[in-house]
Amino acid sequence: MADAPNPSGTPQQELEEALGLVRRDLSKLEVNLRVADHTVTTECDKLTLRLHYPAFRQGKPMVSELIDAVSMHVIHFCLPRKDVAAVYDLYGSVEVEEFTQRVETLRQEAYDLFKRAHLATNRNGEAGELILYLLTEWLLGAPQIIAKMSLKTNTEMPVHGADGIHARYCSETGRLFVYWGEAKLYQDVGMAIAEAAKSIVESLKDEKLKHEIGLVRRYLDLSGLSEAGKKAMLAMLDPFGKGYPDRHDVISCLIAFDFDAFAAALAAEDPEEEFCKLARTKLAEVGPKIATALKGKGIAHQPVEMFIVPVPSVERLRDLFQDKIGWKKPLMTRAKKKMPIKKKTPVKRKPAGGSKGGAA
Repeated sequence: MADAPNPSGTPQQELEEALGLVRRDLSKLEVNLRVADHTVTTECDKLTLRLHYPAFRQGKPMVSELIDAVSMHVIHFCLPRKDVAAVYDLYGSVEVEEFTQRVETLRQEAYDLFKRAHLATNRNGEAGELILYLLTEWLLGAPQIIAKMSLKTNTEMPVHGADGIHARYCSETGRLFVYWGEAKLYQDVGMAIAEAAKSIVESLKDEKLKHEIGLVRRYLDLSGLSEAGKKAMLAMLDPFGKGYPDRHDVISCLIAFDFDAFAAALAAEDPEEEFCKLARTKLAEVGPKIATALKGKGIAHQPVEMFIVPVPSVERLRDLFQDKIGWKKPLMTRAKKKMPIKKKTPVKRKPAGGSKGGAA
């Protein structure tokens, strides 16, 4: 007896539809995180440079508001989509107060998970991974397929690996694009580029990719994809399957660094427009350096989506996010308290001639 036709379409169509259903519309982020158009290219034809910056208000960048905006998405970033959906699906079926409490519980769970994961990986509570997650889903159209943050706290699992794993199916090419995320926040842009290139080449090693793909296959049930979508994706991740050659690995990387043009643009009639000019000039300088770093690591032909995010201060960006999630800073980084000055006790001098029994 012949199999009944699939009313929903081919497995590829199922996969495209499944990924489309879990993808969120994040376009409102542009209110706080601007996109700057440019024409900068490099010798690496598969390197795409994307320039972003905090939005301006009255001539100044809204860094605090940016952190407030991205922090709203920490639940979806840290927790499995299935767990989040279980709470959000209660909307309208329970009292408003109960629903609010459940969402706040999710948020606190996400904050706690973020902190524990960063402690487990010797990181310091930076927002880079979260911003990269949002940019990858928003601008590349690739939703996160597993929440790596929830896996990094597993003591039995290697903690190092990609900062995020996203996927997008392209019906025109029949390819499944898997995006491996890397986020680097450094005061010095040169250091950020060097560390990014180092991490990228490490993440592309066969053993690392096999490990990460294994995680995806093992935890895909938590992705929130439809059963047909999961089946179609697993088929393309199966090294013995026909669709495996159509899986293409792409690096999505965020580099944030200190940039003094924010202050330099203040005196201009339109500070934001002046800043964009200076940022494009900086990108024309930085772009070739990124290409040189990738070429030096032997990955000049690797597809890379590079998000360049200059900020007034990486340290302040980090501090604002740490305060938001309740990160306890090490004692050495806290403001030093003034210690009370102890009064010196006068030293009683012995009379000239020394003590009894001879010279001292």
